[in-house]
Amino acid sequence: MRKRLSTILLLAGSAALLWSATVWVSAALFEKYEAWRWNSRSAEANRAPVAPAPGAVTGSAPARREPKSHDVIAWLEVPRLRISTAVLEGDDDLALRLGAGHIPGTPLPGDAGNVGIAAHRDSFFRSLAGVEPKDRIRLHTPGRDWEYTVESTEIVRPTDVGVLANSRQPELTLVTCYPFWYVGPAPLRFIVRARRTG
Repeated sequence: MRKRLSTILLLAGSAALLWSATVWVSAALFEKYEAWRWNSRSAEANRAPVAPAPGAVTGSAPARREPKSHDVIAWLEVPRLRISTAVLEGDDDLALRLGAGHIPGTPLPGDAGNVGIAAHRDSFFRSLAGVEPKDRIRLHTPGRDWEYTVESTEIVRPTDVGVLANSRQPELTLVTCYPFWYVGPAPLRFIVRARRTG
């Protein structure tokens, strides 16, 4: 009986390890591929002059396509903490497994207002535990790069969605679970508030 139990536990542990490795490898490969695509698109955009679309009125702002779920819409970097990750549209399980997720209902990166971005504390936002006021956050979008400066952090309950309330100032709110060391679904949320400075 004891031998059978140890075999079952060994198989279960091996399966869990294999699943974890698969998730980690798929996320790492996705990040590498998207970083390559992002850099290629940025280099191409810098080389080629933008021609107006046929029938477009000269001097008018180009029409922006609304992103679909799981589109990579930006690239987020916190240089001091060595955070660098794709930002996908949406905050469901798939988006947060592959990178950071743009929280629906908040402005898109680069728009005016309070942009909300979430990621898991045990993957892409692991280093966020060491964030400090005045840390720089860079948000690269297809049209432009934006810089934010961290102003404050706070810990809230998951139901305290007021941290995502829109504002007249261009802001960025990063959200992850808290405590960082917690095993399983964490009971609180760690919030980083930053203001756009460039």
